[in-house]
Amino acid sequence: MSPTRVSRNHMSKQRLAGAAIIVTGAAGGIGGGITRRLMADGWRVVATDLNADSLAALRSVGDDRLVTMTLDVARVDDVGNVAAKLGADGIAVAGLVNAAGLLQDVASFMAMNETAQRRIWEVNYFGAVTCTQVFAPMMVAAGGGAIVNITSINELRPLPLHAYAPTKVALGALTTLTAGEFGRAGIRVNAIAPGFTLTPILRDKIASGKRDIGAIEKATAMGRLVEIDEIASVASFLMSDDASAVTGASIPVDAGWLTTSHWMNFGDLLGA
Repeated sequence: MSPTRVSRNHMSKQRLAGAAIIVTGAAGGIGGGITRRLMADGWRVVATDLNADSLAALRSVGDDRLVTMTLDVARVDDVGNVAAKLGADGIAVAGLVNAAGLLQDVASFMAMNETAQRRIWEVNYFGAVTCTQVFAPMMVAAGGGAIVNITSINELRPLPLHAYAPTKVALGALTTLTAGEFGRAGIRVNAIAPGFTLTPILRDKIASGKRDIGAIEKATAMGRLVEIDEIASVASFLMSDDASAVTGASIPVDAGWLTTSHWMNFGDLLGA
């Protein structure tokens, strides 16, 4: 990509001109929250997801700035088709949020068969690779842009019994790599590393007793879990001109879990 100098108010200009931010995994908890926040910020959003029914539900609460497309990020042709449709419709691309991802119930590495491992890599890592390679040139054509990759606290501290953790470490490395390569082309690349977040999936697990919310709360500096809108707020910042000099960062949004979880071996944080 050719070097270019981007003005510090580039994203505001793009938003006002009707350029779009693409969100993958937009029908999920975090992806949906980011989609709604970006729309509230005034962005046109291209919301993509494999789940057509959930996309329809998202569309029902959107307006004419919301474009929805079914997309399996693991299929290169699918990603190319989205790009072709945007080009045909004359929609410029200002940003990309790689939020599509697969989790698995707590399980050991040896319990994950090859098929399951490959599928997780295809979505969590290679899906982001494909989307970045396809949509980054469209951002360059629009004069620059921003990419946000949704990783996990497992990017920064891989946890036992979280067999998908290596995919998040790799996505963090991709963030650093592309931030270095894309900076002179006017594209900033950052990652958000969510901690235990109150998504619909986690809420269901807490309600069914599969997750001990008390233990998680005790392990965090702030004594609570993360809300979806708190992650969306950071994505909003990274997609704005307020973050005009921020690139190559992996920002944990975890209520302080990474800071204090390892202290639990030494007793309660409050000394109780």
